[in-house]
This record gives sequence, C-alpha cells and structure tokens, in this order.
Amino acid sequence: MRGVESCVRALMIASMAWSTAAALHAQELGSITFPNSGAAAAQAKFIEGVKDLHSFEFDEAAEAFQQARQLDPDFALTYWGEAMSYNHPLWAQLDLPAARKALERLAPTPEARLAKARTDKEKAYLEAVNQLFYAPGDKLARDNAYSEAMARMYGRWPDDHEVAIFYALSLLGTVRPADKGFRRQALAASIALKVFQENPHHPGAAHFVIHAFDDPDHAILALPAARAYAAIAPAAPHALHMPSHIFVQLGMWQDVVASNTVAYKAAMDLVERKHRPEGREDFHTLSWLEYANLMLGKFDDARQNVDLARQAAGRNPKNANLAEQYRSMLARCILESGKWEKIPQDEPASVPADHKPMPAMPGMGGYSEDQDWIFIAGLSAAKLGHPDQAERARARLDAMRQSTESKGDAYAAKPLAIMENELASAVQLARGQASEAVRLARQAADIEATLAPPSGPPYPIKPALEFYGEVLLEAGRPAEAATAFQQELLRTPKRTPSVEGLARAAEKK
Repeated sequence: MRGVESCVRALMIASMAWSTAAALHAQELGSITFPNSGAAAAQAKFIEGVKDLHSFEFDEAAEAFQQARQLDPDFALTYWGEAMSYNHPLWAQLDLPAARKALERLAPTPEARLAKARTDKEKAYLEAVNQLFYAPGDKLARDNAYSEAMARMYGRWPDDHEVAIFYALSLLGTVRPADKGFRRQALAASIALKVFQENPHHPGAAHFVIHAFDDPDHAILALPAARAYAAIAPAAPHALHMPSHIFVQLGMWQDVVASNTVAYKAAMDLVERKHRPEGREDFHTLSWLEYANLMLGKFDDARQNVDLARQAAGRNPKNANLAEQYRSMLARCILESGKWEKIPQDEPASVPADHKPMPAMPGMGGYSEDQDWIFIAGLSAAKLGHPDQAERARARLDAMRQSTESKGDAYAAKPLAIMENELASAVQLARGQASEAVRLARQAADIEATLAPPSGPPYPIKPALEFYGEVLLEAGRPAEAATAFQQELLRTPKRTPSVEGLARAAEKK
C-alpha cells in the first residue's frame, strides 16, 4: 500500500506542478478581458489561446483552444479560435483546409455554426471568420472581406478591446509589400495605441503598435510599446523578439542583441519542450542576432551565430529551407566582415526523386541555387579579382529574375534585379571600368528606391545605395558618395557600413 500511496502522492505533486506551470505560462502572456458564453472550466484555456494568437504563438493557440473545447464542446468560440490559429495575416499565409476543418467540427454550414453561437457578439465573430475562410477570391480578397466584417464589429462594439485589436490586425493583414501609402497602418496603430493606453498589459496592443510603425519614419512612435512588449508576454518567444523590429529601425544594436539573445533561447526551449521543428522562430531570431553583432563589429559572435545555424541544418539534412537560411546567414557574415572567400559554383548534385534537393553548404557538399549564396559567391569572386566567375553568378541571378517575372511577381523580382546589377557593377570595377561600374550601381539604387524600407535586416543583403556609395568612392567621387550614404541611412538608420562610408567620403572630399 505504501508503494501505491507514494505513486499517488507523486502523481498529485506532478499534477500540481504542471497546473502551476500552466497557470504561470498563461500569466506570462499578458492580460486581456474577453467576456464570452463559455463554461467556467474552459475560460482559462480559452483566454490563453486568445493571448497566444495576439503574440503569433499559433501552435500553442491551437492547442489551448482544443483543450478549452474538451472542457466545453459547445463553446463556439473555441472552434473560431483554432481556425484563427491557421491564418498568419502579416505573412499572407493560410492553411485553408485546416481552418475550415476546425470550423466545420462545430457545424458543417455557416448557418448551423451561427445557430450554435450563444450571443450576438459571438455570432459576429463567426460571421467575420466566415469571410476570412469562405469568401470568394484569393487570399487578399478574403483578407479585405474579413477586415470589412471586423470594421462592422468595431462600429458596434468600439469599447471592446478584443474586437478593436482583431480589427487592427485585420487592417495590417490587408497590406502587401507593393502597396503605397500609410493609411491602414495609421488606423491600425491608432486603435492599438488606444487599447495600449487603457490596458498597458495587453499583448496584442503592444504587438500591433510595433508592426504598424515598423519603418524608419515611424519607428520612434512604437518605442514605448517595444520597451513594454517583452515584459508583457515573456512566455512568448515572438514577443521577446518583436521589440527588435523597432530597435533595428532606430539602429539600437545593443538592444537588438539583448532582445534576440533571450528570444532565441526561448524559441529553442520551446522547440525542445514541445518537439517543434527547427527553423521557425529560432532561425528568425538567430539571423537578427547575427545582424546586430555584425553591425557592432562583433564578427566572432556573428560567426558563432552562423555556426549554430549550421548545426541546426546538419541535424535536419532533408530540410532545404533550413540549409538556405543557414547559407543566407553565412553570406551576410562574409559580406559584412569583408572576409571574401573562394566559393565554388558547381553543377547541381543529383538527389533522390522523393524530396527536394538540399542546397549546399560549405563543407557539406552539394550545390546551392538560393540567391544570397549565389550573390556572395559572385561578389567574393569579383573582390578576389575573378570577374569571369562573378559574371557566372550574375547570369544565374538574371535567370532567376526572369523566372520570377514570368510567374507574374514583379515585386519579388526586384531584389534579384538589384543583386544582378550590383554583381554586374562589381564585375566592371574588377575589370577597371569605373564609369560603367558606377552606372550599373546607380541602376541598382534606382530599383531599390521603388521598394519599401526593410522591416529588419536589409534585403537584398547589400543595400543598393550603400553599394553605390562604395563604388563612387572607388571611382574617386566622394561628394556623390556622401550623398548616397546619407540617403541609405534614411532607409537603414545607423547601419554601420553606411556610417563608415560617410566618414570615408568626408575624409576624401
């Protein structure tokens, strides 16, 4: 009997510990109020799921809503919440079959689902999400229809923080990279700021203020929210990372390092604890950490960041995306440190037909077809005095650009065109044709001017105006170079190579 009693006692202690840990996790996601008709037993998990949504912890949100549904199977908003976890609005990503499947567990038709909602507001949430997942048209058309439905909800319940925050996010979810103007971002920010002022612990309010103001002109307006967000939701790796969006826009490199150091650890802890796949939040934060270390001149630290990425890619040999992200980090490290390497440009290695080819990594064999690695291979070749090899890389980027344009994505082709022109310029500079090099670098800068400023580390990895300034310095035109560097610093504030380039230009005037 003593053995049985000991086992029961151990199970009770473990259960209490788990409950305490779960409660602490929920508390560390912020504080919200979401009145609803669900059973009392389901409230804690439901609220946790909503807070997870606000911090883009989508996997955790789905789990929390599923657990809430087990406690109250007729609670309509648990089905709504799980469906929402499959929509990633700011990345225009959506798992439509999973979202529909979640909703159809409640009932097979919109009318039947509405009949199961217990209040007018809950019916309105279901009507809105029906637009997101069932309205005609493509993803953008559905995003617009959903935002219009949320606008109607906001008109009926303007003082409801959750309605307000989901409406603000829906506005940001309609923005696409090629869009002009700032009206939707400004409206979203105004709504989120109001909620943030009324509830300084609301995770969605702080989060979406940051996203709305994530550009060099407006970032300073989000600094209070950035300072607050990590403390609001320390259990969410994304919340620990998000302040660095504003820190990068303001050139606050030490803060970027601090933010992403803790975010990377939290992301890796989550990978281990929840058995999540590597290469999501962990790689995102690691790449930002590397960039900040490079801007601080901490090249050894940046190399350590790259090595962590290499190890992750090695642990997942069939994940082509991980390999590409690793190589992109390595390319940036080579670029910013100026330690040019001879990078082979071999033919693609044959691979089994049952999976996508794994792009190559130095020391791991194979072949790379991703653009950052092709670019750095070409630029390194030009810097090492091998313009013909650099021209081969330029031709590959040209083919990739043409392929992208042929698919109708002109905006996505622009970074390729920038890198292509930068390599063409580097080739001409290596051949002693300074005037032609300047012309081609100017072309790259003109294309860059049609792109929105970067939301984070610059892309392409070599900013075109900065490259143009460096070519102008090489051509003996320091006054024009200074202007180029000053213009680049408006797009990427306090970026170290542009600051240093401006100083060199001033010395040579």
